[in-house]
Amino acid sequence: MNQAKDVVSSTGNTLVVTHAELSARHGTGALLVRILRNEANLMVFYSKEFFKSHDIDVPAVRISHPRLAFGSGRRRIRRLLKKRAVERILCVPFYKDDAYSALVAQAYTHAPLALYLMDDQNIHVKEIPDGLMRALVDNAKICFAISPALCAAYQEKYGRKFWFVPPVADPKVFVPAGYKFIPNSPPRGILIGNLWSPYTLDRFRATIRLAGLQIDWYGNAGKPFMTLDPKALAEDGIVLHSHVPEPTLIESARSADFAVIPAGTLDDSDSHQWLARASLPSRIIYLMAVANVPLIVMGHKETAAARFVYSLDLGTVCEYSGASFREAVDLVTESNSSARIRARAAQLSPTFSSRDLSSWLWESMAAGQPINNQFQSLLQTEVSK
Repeated sequence: MNQAKDVVSSTGNTLVVTHAELSARHGTGALLVRILRNEANLMVFYSKEFFKSHDIDVPAVRISHPRLAFGSGRRRIRRLLKKRAVERILCVPFYKDDAYSALVAQAYTHAPLALYLMDDQNIHVKEIPDGLMRALVDNAKICFAISPALCAAYQEKYGRKFWFVPPVADPKVFVPAGYKFIPNSPPRGILIGNLWSPYTLDRFRATIRLAGLQIDWYGNAGKPFMTLDPKALAEDGIVLHSHVPEPTLIESARSADFAVIPAGTLDDSDSHQWLARASLPSRIIYLMAVANVPLIVMGHKETAAARFVYSLDLGTVCEYSGASFREAVDLVTESNSSARIRARAAQLSPTFSSRDLSSWLWESMAAGQPINNQFQSLLQTEVSK
């Protein structure tokens, strides 16, 4: 674990305040790593420890604000920043502690703050109280959100413009020009990343079992959030893979006929409606860019994931049922449909490049609005569909 040292920085630091380690084992961490990997003089405050390590070598300090010793976190932040010139603050909040830390750091340093919402923790879920979120919004030089739904919801509630900034991917791992996909028989699917709800996992398993297809599941594979039984999953047609090097993951994604994005059902049984409605999973952009693979969102058509995939013509949406899923697989793996979707993904990928995104964020923060129409034009595409 990297810890901040009491040294005087000769140039301004970028302070990132977020909820967990900068680790590819969760979506927010993976995205922040892509955006900030080459950022000079980066420092991180985070509130929860899940993985015991970060994927990039930066000074990182866990900061909390316990109720019984509320001033301790404030005093620690001031001590850590006393000898550091903070040029800017990026706050990606999930818990109250993240919001407190960002506000304390800004009050102490007077550095401009950019608020970037990657999950809703205030409207559908009340993790961050209204007063605290209002303070973040009012003190931010600029406000970003990761999905059109998040932008619209927070604009309506707080009367402040939220600009759309979607997940991005590293252009170094984009599909190379001239790459030829060879179909599998029967079609083979891939799932990457976490499933956060045991209920969603059960419905997903039943759907794959009834469809009679095979899914390779890569990434965190539920841990540490759920305990999984590889043997039982294999009986359902889901092959569980351990955390693998990225080149292995990319090779598997490029050889898959389709990728599955489990999403919410938006009914009374859905315990994560807030997440499904508002948050755009970074795995969608990653799979689109590094594999050009057709995407199948499993869940309600009004989830953020489904709306994004459908509006940009990157795949289709199905229900949690074997027949509906099988129909979706047939649709996106038909030769003409597959070729069209893969060409569309290749065409769109440069828009979602992580290259120079940190500079784009800082320049937009200085201007008080996006410096170009790179991401806002995607909203027009969604509306037109």
